[in-house]
Amino acid sequence: MQSKSNHNPSWICRPIFFHREVPVIRLERPFDIQSLGSDILMKLFHEANSLTSGIRIEIVPSRRSNGTGGEHPASTIGLPVGIPTIQFSGSLSRIERIEAIAHELVHLLLVYRHGWGVIGLRIPPFGNGQDIFDFFAKMSGDWNYLLGQIVNTVHHLILVDYLREEYGIESGLHLHLLQYNSRIISNANWRDKESLYAKGLIAFEYERLIGNTNRGIDVSCQTEPILKAYQMAQEQFGKYSFRSISTPSAYQENIFSFLEDLGYRRENFVFFPEFGV
Repeated sequence: MQSKSNHNPSWICRPIFFHREVPVIRLERPFDIQSLGSDILMKLFHEANSLTSGIRIEIVPSRRSNGTGGEHPASTIGLPVGIPTIQFSGSLSRIERIEAIAHELVHLLLVYRHGWGVIGLRIPPFGNGQDIFDFFAKMSGDWNYLLGQIVNTVHHLILVDYLREEYGIESGLHLHLLQYNSRIISNANWRDKESLYAKGLIAFEYERLIGNTNRGIDVSCQTEPILKAYQMAQEQFGKYSFRSISTPSAYQENIFSFLEDLGYRRENFVFFPEFGV
C-alpha cells in the first residue's frame, strides 16, 4: 500500500509514463480509427474511452525503442497531464495498426479499470538541500527507461492474454520487439544501473511470454544488475496472470518492493493516477 509520505503536498510529483511525457502543444492531427474498419477495435476504444474521456489517437513517424534500435509500433503518453494519447508508427500496415492501437488501449484499461497506474520520481521541494542533492545525484541513470519498463513488463504479463482472450487479437508486434530487445542485451554497452535493471526486466518478460530464457538470454552470463533485476522480478511478479489480476494496492506494493529490493526507497516514487489505495 502506498505510504503516507506519498501524499505529502510538500513534494512535487513528476510521473513518468511508458516512454515520454506528452508535450503541452499537440502538433499531430488526431487519427480516425474508424477508417481502419475494425468493429473489435472500435468496441475496445469505446470501452476504454468510457473510463477516461478524450483518448487521442495519433499517427507519427517511425520511432526507435529506448537505446535498442528496435522500432516501437506504438506508445501511450500524456497520462500525467490528463491527456491519454496513443501514438502509432506511420510505417505500420492496416492490420498492424489495429494490433498496435489495441495493445495500447488495453494498457489504458489496466490503468483506469484495474488501477494499475504508472510510476514516476518524486521531486523534493526547493529548500531541502540534502534531498535535492540526493535527487540530482541520481539523474545520471535512465529513470524514464527503468520506471517505464517496470510498468510495461507488469502490464504485459496480463495484457497479451487479455487481448487474445477478450478480443481475439494477437500480440505479434510486441513479441517481435521483445525478441529483438532480448538479442541485444549482451551486446549493448549499458553504463548506468537503471538501464541494466531494465534489461533484467526484459529478460524476465521474455521468459514469461516467449519461453525458457536460456534459449534466448543466458541470464547467468549477464552483469550482476541484470541478474538481480531478473531474480527480483520473478519474486515480485512471477505469479501474475490474466485470470487473477491484482488489486491496485497489491500491484503498487509489488512494485515498491521490487524497487526496494534493488536498493531504492519507496518514498522517492509516486503512482499516477492515484486511485485512493
